[in-house]
Amino acid sequence: MSAKKRSTSGKLRDFEPAEVSNQPSILVAFDWFDHRIYKGIARFAVQANWHLSPYLFSDRNVPFNWPGDGAITCYGPTLAPFIDSLTMPKVDVSVAKMPETVPRVLNDNYLIGRLAAEHFLKRGFHHFAFFRWPVVEVNPIRHASYREALIEAGVDEDHLHVIEQPGARTLRDWAAHEKAILDQLEKLPRPLAVFTGQDNLGATLIEVCVRNGIHVPEEISVLGVDNIEFLCDCLAVPMSSVDSRLEELGYQAARQLQRRMDGEIDDDEPPMLISPGRVVNRRSTDVLAVPHAGVAKALRLMRAAFGTPMTLDDVCEHVGMSKRGLEKAFRTHLQRSPAAELRRIRIDHAKRMLTQTDIKIEAIARDCGYCNSSNLSLAFKRDTNLSPRAYRQKFRDQEPVG
Repeated sequence: MSAKKRSTSGKLRDFEPAEVSNQPSILVAFDWFDHRIYKGIARFAVQANWHLSPYLFSDRNVPFNWPGDGAITCYGPTLAPFIDSLTMPKVDVSVAKMPETVPRVLNDNYLIGRLAAEHFLKRGFHHFAFFRWPVVEVNPIRHASYREALIEAGVDEDHLHVIEQPGARTLRDWAAHEKAILDQLEKLPRPLAVFTGQDNLGATLIEVCVRNGIHVPEEISVLGVDNIEFLCDCLAVPMSSVDSRLEELGYQAARQLQRRMDGEIDDDEPPMLISPGRVVNRRSTDVLAVPHAGVAKALRLMRAAFGTPMTLDDVCEHVGMSKRGLEKAFRTHLQRSPAAELRRIRIDHAKRMLTQTDIKIEAIARDCGYCNSSNLSLAFKRDTNLSPRAYRQKFRDQEPVG
């Protein structure tokens, strides 16, 4: 006998229960959050007609014996018992040790460390450090490859340093935490290139430097990993970061799970590694390592005030050097004149604005320190052989230059 349901007219009519969906039901069980990973998973889920479980988005108390078809997991202490209890196909995105073997999709942390080394070597640094936090599993891997690449490039081991993340007790006291980091920094040579292995450590390092009058990037240059934009862009000195392509990681993890459910791969499938993208260059590494105090001071002024109608006389007065002396020092340490360096800083800023914003070219010219768009165009064509408009059209949908 069928159930009855009252219609909008008030009469009872037959009601048939809805059919149970045959969509694969997939759980995402992560102990941390980055929207880009979930965006990649969701993109594949739409293509594969998956139903994604909502448990992740309510709280961490997911129910045991969950009746699903597969799970994408990030293994860690909080969720380990639950993940271990799942008897369905799984794909994991962590490097943590698990009691069972499952397919994994991972960032290529070896290449991330080498990319960081290459980024700093191109900027002429001679002293390097790694901000180490060994409790984070990927941190030692990135440190080892960073160090290996620097040694292969001929960097003396005496020029490789380590900054230790203070212990758990110190983490609860900001003043003690700051002092523990500052005490280490004051013992290290400068200019110093610091790869932090992850964005939150880089953010902490920049805050400590700024609060204690250490110039970033001229004295200490800082590079993070994962390019968390709201963090990197909002620091006192915006932080450069390696794009670890987390959306692609999420997408490929979902794809591997589908292959596992379809029997195309088994639990012994070798890990899939996601290569990093580019270094997203912001002000924290936008510098060339210069030991000359006058040149370093001039560069700080140029980077802080390039949007003003600055002249070489202004720069010389600021650093207390003659035009001839400053010109000679720039050519010795940078192989170009002060005017050429100021033009490079302005043009690089214009490139970023042209490729990343819709701001009109006249406004970009003023923002870069030019009195009008014609002056910007002359400088821009000299540097790129393109007008600002042509550059925007050519590179708008590609990776920004910088």
